[in-house]
Parts: sequence; C-alpha cells; structure tokens
Amino acid sequence: MRTQRRFVNWCGLRRLCVAVVLLCVTGADSFAEFHEQLQNSFVQRDLVSDSMMLESPIIDFDSACESCEPIVGSQVIGSQVIGSQVIHGHDVPTQQHCRNAACRNEAWDWHLLPDGLLWHSYLADPHDSRMSLTVFQDDNDGRFWDAVLGGRFGLLRYGTGGASNPRGVQWDLQGAVLTRLDMDHSQDVESMDYRFGTEITAADGPWAMKLGYFHVSSHVGDEYIERNPTFQRINYVTESLIVGGSFRPTNATRLYAEFANAFIIAGGAKRYQFQTGAEYAPIAKVAMKGAPFAAINLNFREAVDYDVSTTVQAGWSFWSPESERRLRFGVQFGDGPTSQFQFFDRRETYLGLGIWYDY
Repeated sequence: MRTQRRFVNWCGLRRLCVAVVLLCVTGADSFAEFHEQLQNSFVQRDLVSDSMMLESPIIDFDSACESCEPIVGSQVIGSQVIGSQVIHGHDVPTQQHCRNAACRNEAWDWHLLPDGLLWHSYLADPHDSRMSLTVFQDDNDGRFWDAVLGGRFGLLRYGTGGASNPRGVQWDLQGAVLTRLDMDHSQDVESMDYRFGTEITAADGPWAMKLGYFHVSSHVGDEYIERNPTFQRINYVTESLIVGGSFRPTNATRLYAEFANAFIIAGGAKRYQFQTGAEYAPIAKVAMKGAPFAAINLNFREAVDYDVSTTVQAGWSFWSPESERRLRFGVQFGDGPTSQFQFFDRRETYLGLGIWYDY
C-alpha cells in the first residue's frame, strides 16, 4: 500500500516539474493546455488514494475488545500500517487486561511439559511432596529434624498455557523422600518414608480435582537399629488410588478433601485414609514483602483406628505470580499419630519451626 501511494505521489510531482519547464520554454498557451491535463491527473490520483483508503480496514479500539477492562497504558501514533491494517491517529493500547478467553489469549490447546500446576500441595500436610525442613521438640522422644526432598511437575496439559491461574486437564508426576534425623544422637537417620505417584488433575475457576495413584513405603535408619537392636522393623507399604477435590471461596482461602483406597497393604498398613483441611494464604500487595499464612490439615487413617493426626501451621509466605510457587517461614504444631509410618502407631505432640517450598 505504501508503494502504491509513493508511486501516485511521484507521478504528480513529475507532472508538476514538466509544467514548470513548459511555462518557461513555450509560453502561457501551451501551459494552459497542459494545466488542464495536470488537473485531471490530480483528480485521478485523489480518487485512487481515496479508494485505497476505503478498501483498507480501520482499527477501532473502542469496539475491538468490548469485554476488555480499561486500558492501563496507551500511546498515540500517527497514520501507519500495522500488518494489513491502517491506523489513523488512534490511541494504541500497550497493555490491557481482558475478561474473556479470546482477549487473554487463553484458548485451550495441548502443552507438553507445561509451566505450573492445576493442583497444588496441601500447605499443612507433612507427608506431601515439596522441599522443606522442620525442627521440632517432641514431648516424649526428644528433638528432631524432618527434611523433605521432593517435587511435583506436569507432563502434559490440555487447557490454557502458562503457570498463572491455568485451566484445563493435566497429567502430573510427584514424589518425595521424607527423612527424620535425631538431633540428640549426632543427627542419626531415624526413619525415611518414600512417596511417589502420578495424578490426573483438573481445574477451572475456584474448583480443582485430582484422580491418581501413589506409593508409600517406610524404612528405618541403620543408626537407629544399632542403638535399638531389639527393635522389629516393619515393611509398611501402601499402593493406593486417590481422589480429591478443592474449592477456593476467595483468592486467599482454600478448602480441600482427599480419600485414598489402598489396594496393596503390608506391615500394619490398612486400606483407607481420609484427609481434609483449610488454608488461608493471601496474595501480598508487594510480592517482595510477602504476606501471612495459616493452614490446618486433619488426617484420618484406618491403620490407627481413624485417630486424627492434626497439623497446624502459621507464618509468613512469599508467592510468585509467574510460577505460583510459594516460599514459607513459620511455626508448626502437631498432635496425633506420627507422620513417619515406620512408627505409625506412635503418638507425638510437638512444636517446631520450619521452612517450606511449595509447588
């Protein structure tokens, strides 16, 4: 289009130069005849130019995205071509936030190894997959470190892209090693629980759900056996199918429940397990300053006659809007059957400090 305009303007300029030369050389009579032709050429040029402009689509940003929220920032540009569209002196939006999927570029599609998760770990579940370190004092058995080395990630998603508030269906893998160290005996390894599994998760708006499988096996540390030679280790194992759901009444709160049915059990494990909980974790107005959090998890296992294991946490957290991962510092209180399944029938009441990195 620009080339056509330049061609028309060049023709008009050339005719004007010829007219000036004729005026100087041949006089007024010849110039008058040429002037009439020149006027006709200018009229033709204007018609061509107007026709080109009428054929070109004009962007009207007032109606281009009727469902968009007010424009955050804009800049004024002159008449120019963007792609195949001509813009004439409009405010071109440089940043905008839209409510519908089309404006937000949230069309559902397949994503291999997607960013982010549709289902996140429970904040106060001491047996979930994450990275964490907790030091605590047990009323009966002494001082311990609980170290968790784990992770959770997506393999495949059908839904919206990105990690920020995604929607769709996703296939996840997750796993963790949960180790207990005895601070009163040279940081000896007392026990270790291994957990891994795979899940199909789904999320849309405030609702989320998961359906999957996980394996749990528990092992005792060599140092603990050396100090307690009469201890009879058990091969605590569960292979379970799980189903869970969560709901967010507000952006800062989350309610959840999960049911597990073990189809393989050993070492004193029983078939059923149920847990539920609530979380309060508001988004900080300034991400680098963080915000408070509080969470409670209640775990009921058939192996301990459904005696509830209660975990309560509170503290300060830092949340990333890009990855939706969370770093937390705080206190943890626990009461009930232990989370280390090698000693599954042991009760503990403790208070400690922890740091948690959540997926």
